[in-house]
Amino acid sequence: MWHLFGPIVRWPLHSPGRLLGVIAMAVAAVLALGAINDRGSKSDAVSPEASASASSTTRSPSNEPSTPSPDRTAAPQSTGEASSTSAGTDAFSEDPAANSAIVAAQDAAAEFVAAWARPDLDPATWQGGLAPHATPELRQALADTDPANVPAVTVSGQPVQVAVNAEAGVFDVPTTGPFIRVFVELVDGIWLASDVQSTAAPEAAAGG
Repeated sequence: MWHLFGPIVRWPLHSPGRLLGVIAMAVAAVLALGAINDRGSKSDAVSPEASASASSTTRSPSNEPSTPSPDRTAAPQSTGEASSTSAGTDAFSEDPAANSAIVAAQDAAAEFVAAWARPDLDPATWQGGLAPHATPELRQALADTDPANVPAVTVSGQPVQVAVNAEAGVFDVPTTGPFIRVFVELVDGIWLASDVQSTAAPEAAAGG
């Protein structure tokens, strides 16, 4: 064995420079091996605190009871007090449909007087002007009337309600002369005059 390793061992001894180089290389090799061993030891060692922290952060949340979040889009519940107040108001409020019917009947009475009080027209034109505003029975009753005999007046205000219900009504229509009393009826959804009279003054409303 010595004849194999002898020359290698004797080689550094031939010169101080060779010996120092060999020693330096040996020291560097030892330090490198020590650094590698230290890194391996640190990577393998795990502290108990780190293990506990990692375990707690990776634990599945399925075991925890979930708390439902409040529904912010839900509409607010109406209170009983507000509902009762609304119901009370509706109970005492006027019916718009009823008011509209009264206004329509008033307009029909005024429009009939405006067409009827035309002594300046000939009979045929006068009868034609009455047709959209009077019932067939009233037109028949006025068929022989000479328009020259009707008062030459014009409507001067809102008809005064004497009596009215869902199907008929009585109104005193103010004019530039006497009041004209007009009876109206609801025929096929249209208010038409069914009779006409002169009256000195309007009467107080008798209610529906």
